[in-house]
Amino acid sequence: MTELRATPRKERPGFLRGVLSLPLALGELWRSPALWGRALVPALVFAVLFGAFAALGLVVARPWLEARLPDPTTTLGRIGIEAAGYGLALVVVIVGWFASLALAPPLSAPALESIVGQIEARVGAPSRAPLGFFAEVLCGFRALCGALLVALPAFFVLWLLDVFVPVLAPLTFALGSVLSSLLVAWGLFDYPLTLRGAGFRGRVALVRDNFACVLGFGLAFALAFWLCCGLLLLPVGTIAATRLVGAILGWEDAGSDAVVKS
Repeated sequence: MTELRATPRKERPGFLRGVLSLPLALGELWRSPALWGRALVPALVFAVLFGAFAALGLVVARPWLEARLPDPTTTLGRIGIEAAGYGLALVVVIVGWFASLALAPPLSAPALESIVGQIEARVGAPSRAPLGFFAEVLCGFRALCGALLVALPAFFVLWLLDVFVPVLAPLTFALGSVLSSLLVAWGLFDYPLTLRGAGFRGRVALVRDNFACVLGFGLAFALAFWLCCGLLLLPVGTIAATRLVGAILGWEDAGSDAVVKS
């Protein structure tokens, strides 16, 4: 796995840089028309997936259920059958919404990785050899599993404290928010770091040594996610994460705001 060589501690980006990276990345995307098509891919993938689930619920699941229920002998019975059919369709649509949210980011990975490549070229990142599809998947999967092995027990402990020591609720909420923000940042950093083959230990060291910056970035994106559609901001988060990785690793011209022309 690739070793991550960070800049000297006194030059590392701080909390404010992490927070401001998101609006700066949004402005950068706005000034980069060449990236707009790729930036729309996550939202388009979500729309296609959710539309397919909606059609599955309304066109397939609803009539399937209604055809298997006994023929109604009264108007009330007919209304009940239709209600059951639409209820099943609603369940399929709700499941489809969450499934589409979960599937859209990985299915949009090629477009997002292309954006990473454009931003890396802009900030003067050192060249990288392609890992190959399966190596990238394995690298990202290991990093995800490592993060979950740490985060899930932590969330469970916080939940237990909420249940058995409710007086600590403000503290557990704050700690849970910090942990969630770090997970958000971890997921966004995955795009530029996986392409460079960065392993789990290297990523942990990066987060540890740049905790304030990573936390600020995660908090900003998590807040923006709840204020608007997170999928629309996914390309913006990818740009911001690549910029921050450039600043952390000391890539040349990491603060440049030049516009991508190709």
